[in-house]
Amino acid sequence: MENFRLFVGVAVSNDVIRAMTPILSQLSASLPFKRWTHPADLHVTLHFLGDVAVNRVENLYEAMARIAQTASPFRLQLGELATFGQPDAPRVLWCKVSEPAPAAAASIAASQEDPLASLHDALATPLASAGFALEARPFRAHVTLARNGNAACGPAAIAAAWSEATAQSGAVAPLAWTAERVTVFRTHIGRRPGYERLAEFPLRGAL
Repeated sequence: MENFRLFVGVAVSNDVIRAMTPILSQLSASLPFKRWTHPADLHVTLHFLGDVAVNRVENLYEAMARIAQTASPFRLQLGELATFGQPDAPRVLWCKVSEPAPAAAASIAASQEDPLASLHDALATPLASAGFALEARPFRAHVTLARNGNAACGPAAIAAAWSEATAQSGAVAPLAWTAERVTVFRTHIGRRPGYERLAEFPLRGAL
């Protein structure tokens, strides 16, 4: 039985992908990470599912369609860079992602949880109940940009490279978009772009 390597996430919009393409090019010229994310692969992972038998994919789709209709579209914005791993040899370079300030203030005023965290939590129980193995580590919303850095990829170098890249890109609008659907991605190892959007499920009220 063939397996698909799958994860569930929120794709970055085409407009933000276009804006990030020259930024990623500039960053990769300044920071010697070994592997950079293709712009078309930019996304926020909600749940990594690992290898899933092909005959179980339809079960996944049924669960996703139900869960997606419990959440409404929400705004997201890319922020500053951060890393996982040792600061002097980071394993992963990633971009912070959160609600834009006005939307975040509205959520706080309404005593609402962060929408990405809420969507992550809403997906967890139904997916686990359907027999899909989920990672136990805490959820941290981020967009991965690169992997496998070295001593030249320290915090000061990253901050300087991000500042220069965003300035040179000429982007005047915030790197923001409306998340209107949740996506099941398939990973193709060794291919660029490496993620195939197998199915997309609109959130409640999305067109």
